[in-house]
Amino acid sequence: MSPTTAAALMRALAAFFFIAALIFASGAFPGLDGLSILMHDFVDFPLDGTTGPYTEDARWFSAIGGGVFASLCVVMWMIFAPAIENGDKQIVRSAIISILVWFVIDSAGSVAAGVPVNVAFNVLFLAMLMAPLTLVREPSGVGAASRA
Repeated sequence: MSPTTAAALMRALAAFFFIAALIFASGAFPGLDGLSILMHDFVDFPLDGTTGPYTEDARWFSAIGGGVFASLCVVMWMIFAPAIENGDKQIVRSAIISILVWFVIDSAGSVAAGVPVNVAFNVLFLAMLMAPLTLVREPSGVGAASRA
């Protein structure tokens, strides 16, 4: 995948996940939390209507989680994507490590919380996020000349 294509994919993922982050954060707001509760129920598959209404603590953690998630999306768009385009290997490596840290903590916590099905979603998201970071290839002849 070319650096331009990989960066565009990272930006598309950032936009997609930003929308998910806003839905996640909407759980903090009574009356606006319907999509958040539905998303929560879906991720705690099967979709059976057993999630919600949120407690005060769940609303609070929706605000925190949604905010952190949205900020990661901004980092993906404004730091990760340009690093991919520019061939900045240190930032790309940092992006890979940060995503792996999320994956391990989120997946272990999901299992500990009794929602192991979330690990399947995490594997899908991990693959989506790693693709533009690991499948990018320099155009022929570019790397050798720039490293000389």
